[in-house]
Amino acid sequence: MTRLVPAVAVLLALASPAAAAPPSDPASRAEVAGTPTAVEVTPASVTLDGVRDARQLVVTGRYADGTVRDLTTLTTATVNNAAIVDVQDGLYLRPKANGAATLTLAVGGKTVQVPVAVAAMDQPSPVSFRNHVIAAMNVGGCNMGACHGTPSGKNGFKLSLRGFDPAADYLMLTREQFGRRTDKHSPAQSLLLLKGVGAVPHEGGQRFGMASVPGEMVLAWIAEGLKDDAPTVPGVKKVEVAGGGRVLKTPARWQQLAVVATFADNKSRDVTRLTNFSSSDPSVADVTPSGLVEFKRPGEVAILCRYLEEMVAVRVTYLEPREGFTWPNPPATNYVDTHTFNKLRMMSIAPSELCADDEFVRRAYLDAVGRIPTPDESRAFLTDQDAKKREKLIDRLVEMPEFADFWALKWADVLRSSRKTIQIKGSYGMQAWLRGHFARNTPFDTVVREIITSTGDTYANPPANYYRIAKDPQSLAETTAQLFLGVRMQCAKCHNHPFERWTQDDYYGMAAWFARVKQRPAGVIGTRPAAPAGAAEVVFVSRDGEVTQPRTGKTMRPRYIGVGDADVPAGVDRREKLADWLTGAENPFFAKSVANRVWFHLMGKGIVDPVDDFRESNPAANDELLDALAKDFVKSKFDHKALVKTIMKSRTYQLSAQPTDSNRDDTKYFSHAVTKLLTAEQLLDALCDVTGLPEKFPGLPAGTRAIQLPDGEVNNAFLKTFGQPARELACECERESDGNLAQALQLINGPTVNDKIRNPGNRLGKLLDAKKSNDEVLTELYFAALSRGPSSEERRLALAHVERGADKRKAWEDVLWALVNTREFLFRH
Repeated sequence: MTRLVPAVAVLLALASPAAAAPPSDPASRAEVAGTPTAVEVTPASVTLDGVRDARQLVVTGRYADGTVRDLTTLTTATVNNAAIVDVQDGLYLRPKANGAATLTLAVGGKTVQVPVAVAAMDQPSPVSFRNHVIAAMNVGGCNMGACHGTPSGKNGFKLSLRGFDPAADYLMLTREQFGRRTDKHSPAQSLLLLKGVGAVPHEGGQRFGMASVPGEMVLAWIAEGLKDDAPTVPGVKKVEVAGGGRVLKTPARWQQLAVVATFADNKSRDVTRLTNFSSSDPSVADVTPSGLVEFKRPGEVAILCRYLEEMVAVRVTYLEPREGFTWPNPPATNYVDTHTFNKLRMMSIAPSELCADDEFVRRAYLDAVGRIPTPDESRAFLTDQDAKKREKLIDRLVEMPEFADFWALKWADVLRSSRKTIQIKGSYGMQAWLRGHFARNTPFDTVVREIITSTGDTYANPPANYYRIAKDPQSLAETTAQLFLGVRMQCAKCHNHPFERWTQDDYYGMAAWFARVKQRPAGVIGTRPAAPAGAAEVVFVSRDGEVTQPRTGKTMRPRYIGVGDADVPAGVDRREKLADWLTGAENPFFAKSVANRVWFHLMGKGIVDPVDDFRESNPAANDELLDALAKDFVKSKFDHKALVKTIMKSRTYQLSAQPTDSNRDDTKYFSHAVTKLLTAEQLLDALCDVTGLPEKFPGLPAGTRAIQLPDGEVNNAFLKTFGQPARELACECERESDGNLAQALQLINGPTVNDKIRNPGNRLGKLLDAKKSNDEVLTELYFAALSRGPSSEERRLALAHVERGADKRKAWEDVLWALVNTREFLFRH
């Protein structure tokens, strides 16, 4: 009885394959290089200015089939004047003496000549503490959060996180504990260097080699007298990366990157060996300290290239055409399919077939209105012969009252609507307000504008509870950015964000929008007595209030993050200007963030995942798809129902959850439907629907469904066990979706399940009281639980069990218990 066994979650920890180094033997190197039609070198000519200068070359082969390969590690280099330039491993050039030389590069039967000019070798070229030493610490990871960059440091040695405060780091390295970590009289014996290269015991192990660029810079800085930078030393202005944006195909699974920084004096320097590289998905590809991307398996990664406080993320893709793969050319229903299938075709992944009608009707009801269809609804759909019945069902679903209930629940979760913070009356009001907007299909930009600009009594004007849940400007900045822009700014509160462009100025500039928002208890003015417990609060805008950047002491102007400071006329509520920008059609974040969140709720995974973590180092699975959804959302004037219908009517949404040999390993590109455990509210409501016994919630009307609860404080053990969020975080991650032992125990022998199954007045009891035949009872139970009838084998096994049972009622209870414990019932598929 394969479909009547209890569902069991099994997690397998799979070790990632190791990245393979480029081949070293001539035959393998020749095979990978192949026969390019052209070879290009970046840069085409090289000028090295002074002893500290260097240059990383990138060699690219172009082939007759239109593909490209990185040939940097496969290229043989000869130089006509070895006294001028040193060609190190990986085509990394270092100057040796003033003069000119010609570098000849040979690969794949092609040769390319690169002129090299070296100058200023006789001029002073001091090491910069900020531009060289701090960068070396970054590359070694010495100042990461898990090492000496932690707020308390390690073993008495504390550095600022990723070199955020160079002045403090300079004092720590040269003055703290009498300068014991650096010895300018015996530079090579400095503890800083000896521990970094692993010459003496060090908990962090070896962080860089003595002959590496970071090791060289640290040694030279100590030898030069531990000098701090003069005020005239230019800081970095921007970084650029060569070698990114490539789509590679087997056998070319490597890509060399080269990083060039432009400084405030407009001079450029290669900083590849002083750049910290990281991969967005190490299971797909690693990147070496020298900037060589090494793929382990086909896929896409974003490589974050961070030099000091400047960073750029570049995409690199590696494909392995599957033997015998043929694109099945599935029809596209709308632009969702066009973009999804374009990506799948590029990745040589075939999508699954369409799901069956019984799978679709159950999926559509669960995703749109949060409940399973009734037996009558399922039968009506399955017997309908209209070729457009799926489209018509979706049109009906978004107009059902439960649609508003379900989507209000989703937003109440992340808005943190809870009696713990806004009182029970506030949570009822917030739910009703959200539900009303989703029922009327209010343009979503209007909904968000009402939240952002809300004032007044929190009971009379429910969106004003936004300012009762988060009260201070910093919390409001974080919540607003996370919910409506998809940006997590928390890291930038104490220091510039280590993995994104957001700075402390961005953080406190965002907070400045809310600096004048104040709250007071309703009915309390001046010296009147304090408000009674449970009273509303009044949100108002004061005439004054500013935010100060703690590091600089600067009073911050309101800032459009990623754009710049805003000009807000005196007497104007700052939040009006914020709402204009936030919900504007040209805002690069808002429409994408909301569209991605809707996609997540319907598809089980965001195009950007997590849904509230948009950053360059966390790339979208399909940029073109997300762009199209966002543009369509803006074009529709932020029509939420239209967005839901567009996604649900796509073939992509309607694909089967059954993987194929082609897409079995795909967890990113939506080649098949995601199987996910029903939410706590969905599961409890489904149990109530199957058994015909509504749950009773204290203080709420009879028949109230779990998806209609105003908050999570109803003291229901079943809901808590299955992950109902406490609404303490403005994050979808608070709702737990992983299975656990407590859930298994609830399903196997918990009071909620067993009491509903054993109740004589439940659906089963009514069927038996009506003298329905065994076949009719079984069919009705299957339709109630799984939205389909039993297969012939399921019918045979279930009826045999009933007929063998001495107690017919108990035998049927066994069947019903088995049904609600199947994976097919417990999961959306």
